[in-house]
Amino acid sequence: MTSISRMRLFAAAALLSLGVTACGGSAALTGASGAQSSGSGDPALAECPDNGTVGLTDTTIKLGVSQPLSGPLVAVGGGFVVGMNAYFNYVNGNGGVKGPDGKQRKIELVAKDDQYVATKTKANVSALINEEKVFALLGLFGTSGNLAARPLLAQECVPSLFATSGAPELGNPDYPWGGPAGSISYLLEARASGEYLKSVNPNAKVAILYQDDDLGRAYLQGFKKGIEGSNISIVKTESFESTDPDVGNQITSLAATGADTFYDIAIGLQALQALNHVHASGWKPQIIQAAQVGLSLLKKLEPGAGDGLIMAGVSYDADDPDNADLPGIKLFLDWLKKTPGGEKILPSTATAGWTAAMFMTWAIENAETMDRAGVMRAAHNMDFTGPNFYLPGIKLVTGPDDHYLIEGVVQQKLDRKAGKLIRLGEVQDFNGANPYEKITG
Repeated sequence: MTSISRMRLFAAAALLSLGVTACGGSAALTGASGAQSSGSGDPALAECPDNGTVGLTDTTIKLGVSQPLSGPLVAVGGGFVVGMNAYFNYVNGNGGVKGPDGKQRKIELVAKDDQYVATKTKANVSALINEEKVFALLGLFGTSGNLAARPLLAQECVPSLFATSGAPELGNPDYPWGGPAGSISYLLEARASGEYLKSVNPNAKVAILYQDDDLGRAYLQGFKKGIEGSNISIVKTESFESTDPDVGNQITSLAATGADTFYDIAIGLQALQALNHVHASGWKPQIIQAAQVGLSLLKKLEPGAGDGLIMAGVSYDADDPDNADLPGIKLFLDWLKKTPGGEKILPSTATAGWTAAMFMTWAIENAETMDRAGVMRAAHNMDFTGPNFYLPGIKLVTGPDDHYLIEGVVQQKLDRKAGKLIRLGEVQDFNGANPYEKITG
């Protein structure tokens, strides 16, 4: 999912106490006085190095990002970096970002290619911190890459904010230097889908296809939580590997159950493959689709496939001409056209990068101190408003005990004929009621 937003100040009245476990100890956020505090209660705290202003000059601030800029996900990573550059071009064109010390700084972005390989992400993060001397990182791609880099971030006390991942683990309060993420938690999205199904079909019989990894297990766990207290039964689950060439056999097995609901926890082309197989089989369940596919991809389904599927959403579609005059989207499209590479990509591939850049700019502008810990605290005390891509009613708030930024969804139905996702009902708002939960499957 993609989204774009504006930011304004949420002033934190007290210091945020957060702990980080890494390398046999914890690296805690330090206050303006340099005193340390820890939310973990661990007495064996490792000192944060005295590096809180690395990457800053009086006129510039250097930031780093690692994304897949080559390989099979180059369109995703490349679009992300173009979108990020577009927003920072906009900021720099207006004089730069003004920090709490009153200085206006132009933003310099250093982008590295990780090819969606976790070891390369970790190596990139190390190079960005130790060689490029960036102030902070943002938008790191993928769950495995973020988790691989997390111990280094904790050890060096370097913020890595608004990751391109919905892994629930990125909301773990023991690792504040690696969050909040820039995407909705997979677990929360699935919980919302389960609660929606409970409200419309409390006796549903559900067949589930899921990717056999942390992403798939998070969705499965969240969905089971969402249907608690109902008569909904999961009649069969089938798993697949992300490297499997086809999921046809799994769909044949699930279709044989005759379940009235199919939950497709697949992403990208495998999601389309599954939906096409469902249609070809003659099975006609209500489809709930994990929101890891955009409307542009759904339009590539075979005729008749996927019509009427239900999918949670958080944002407007930047590719839809009907949305082009919305204030947030209009600004984005104007600057995307001015940015090298922007004319060659679908706008939707760039919106996540634009959003991460906007969130980061907000955190810098609204920090209480112009250092790494100050920006980290701001990110954990956000109240984000203004023209944006988010659907009306979705709140963008974090707090000392709330490490997830996006905690609301709107259920939408795919209308293939109109080529649109049609909103169903009001926002399901979980803000403040979405504590960190470990994935146990």
